[in-house]
Amino acid sequence: MKKMMSAALLLVLVLAGCSSAPKVYNNGTYEGTGEGKKGPVVVAVTFENDKITTVEVTAQEETPDIATVVFENLPAQIVELQGAEGVDTFAGATYTRDAIVTAVEQAIEQAKIK
Repeated sequence: MKKMMSAALLLVLVLAGCSSAPKVYNNGTYEGTGEGKKGPVVVAVTFENDKITTVEVTAQEETPDIATVVFENLPAQIVELQGAEGVDTFAGATYTRDAIVTAVEQAIEQAKIK
């Protein structure tokens, strides 16, 4: 019985060691810039344990009435989706949305382990 328990424990440990995927991103905060309708849009993307944990718009000159909905919703979508692929479009704010997507993609490239 002891030998069987030991063998089972050893098998679990071996399988657990084999299942860990290689790390893709460095931890830290990376910045990217995209061109909005009124000028550059700068974002800071934070990575922890191979996941995007926050996306923050740190600088922008977009029209508040039009772009606010994008700034309030898109960063959370990017965190939820773990990237910019497949995020929503926003009527009337295409340039702003595209600027954030471009900026996030730049930050993701910077964070990748080379």
